[in-house]
Amino acid sequence: MSTTQRLEPYTSEALEYDDVAQAQEREISIFVQPDVALHQSKAATARRLFARRALRTATFLLGDALAAAAAAVAVRVGVQTVGTTSIPYSSAGEVAAAVVLALALTGSYRRSAPTYPTTNLLLGSALGALVVYWARMWPEPTLSATAAVGLLTLFTTTALFVTRGILATLIATLLPDARRLVPAIVVADSEDPSVELDPEFGFRTEGRLVVDTRLSDARIQELARTIRRVRAESVVVLGDLRSTQFARVLEVGLRAGCEVLTRAPGFGMPGVRPTIARRGSYGLIQVGSPSLQTPQFVVKRLVDIAGAVMALAITAPLWALIAVVIRLDSPGPVFFRQERVGIGGRRFKMIKFRTMHCGADDEKESVAHLNASGDSRLFKIPNDPRISRVGHFLRRWSLDELPQFLNVIGGSMSLVGPRPFFERDFAAYETHHFRRLGAKPGITGMWQVYGRSSVLDFEEVVRLDTEYIDGWSLWLDLRILARTLPAVVGRTGAY
Repeated sequence: MSTTQRLEPYTSEALEYDDVAQAQEREISIFVQPDVALHQSKAATARRLFARRALRTATFLLGDALAAAAAAVAVRVGVQTVGTTSIPYSSAGEVAAAVVLALALTGSYRRSAPTYPTTNLLLGSALGALVVYWARMWPEPTLSATAAVGLLTLFTTTALFVTRGILATLIATLLPDARRLVPAIVVADSEDPSVELDPEFGFRTEGRLVVDTRLSDARIQELARTIRRVRAESVVVLGDLRSTQFARVLEVGLRAGCEVLTRAPGFGMPGVRPTIARRGSYGLIQVGSPSLQTPQFVVKRLVDIAGAVMALAITAPLWALIAVVIRLDSPGPVFFRQERVGIGGRRFKMIKFRTMHCGADDEKESVAHLNASGDSRLFKIPNDPRISRVGHFLRRWSLDELPQFLNVIGGSMSLVGPRPFFERDFAAYETHHFRRLGAKPGITGMWQVYGRSSVLDFEEVVRLDTEYIDGWSLWLDLRILARTLPAVVGRTGAY
């Protein structure tokens, strides 16, 4: 192919030479000049990337230090309020320094780390507390020193999540997109507009390149010019490129100093969560189920126990009042126990305050025609005739759910999760419905904060439950818990 033929498709926008003849006289191919220009812009791109990462790291580092210091102060005030001298406490500066160092060691400030790395924040808090109290625990471990470590870990983890949430909200609100979002080029194998970057993940799409079958030189040069023109800092491959095509895109992106990102195989498929797995010298993609894994269960369990114990302590006087009112309203026991199915299909007895007359559960078939959803798997009856007078009030304010804190302490339920299931409904389940068994049932969850009984589509309930399991984090649990009280007070969809 001659030089003129190769220039023909795009000589008008070729390079920084105004005249193709000038380029030819200098014996510089227009295919070479963009590569040189990319190398020249590499240093500037690297500086912009570094500055953006440094700003993010400094912001969260300062926020984490303030959160840890606030946790240390909270522990000190709590100990002094109780009036005990057996539980030691340390200065805010010591705790802040120890926690920030521990978070750095656990990888919480990496560019790839999410804003709320649950396991890292918990480990960083625990490690920081151990460092602070190590001198007291090493010579002679005592119950008071252990209690101090536990208190400081709990307070610090909570403070870190709250502070990071506030910082993330302020950054999204105050910083313009040009400063906050990384300018990126999307490389895809189709014109599908849905193949796009979500600003929520920190990207601003500045250009798209749809590759053809052979990824021609013209396309590669177009990518190079676009990177320079928009000063892109990332090249994100969302399509299914062949290895040779990806190699060419990677070469251009790295030559420009950009970070090159690609989507893992299996991403976006229902029931699949790809993760990086190190096996010796290999970095592999592990494609597996999105069910909560062991480290996440441990974190969630600790939060469940702490939250349930606290809730029981606060609501204990209300329990006595409800018990008396139930006994006066109708004959029968105060509590109602019903067999449900939880994580992994395990059966357990769910406890509630009784809201119906005795034997009402045996009358379910006779009132099935009143089911508002029309789906036996989602049994909801407005003005259910089986409910007692007190029961209507308890249900409207969700007070009948209070005994489920005992289920949480016992380990059969969680504070947040899918609602408990009836085993008899499994015969009507489709395959994707059983993904709900991947987490412990919860007292509250996505379904409850998005309308409770006003959601009458079983598929929508399943979608909300699986969305929760797929995207679980401690921060998500805290957000759902924070939205539960307004949902209860508003009595949206409750009956």
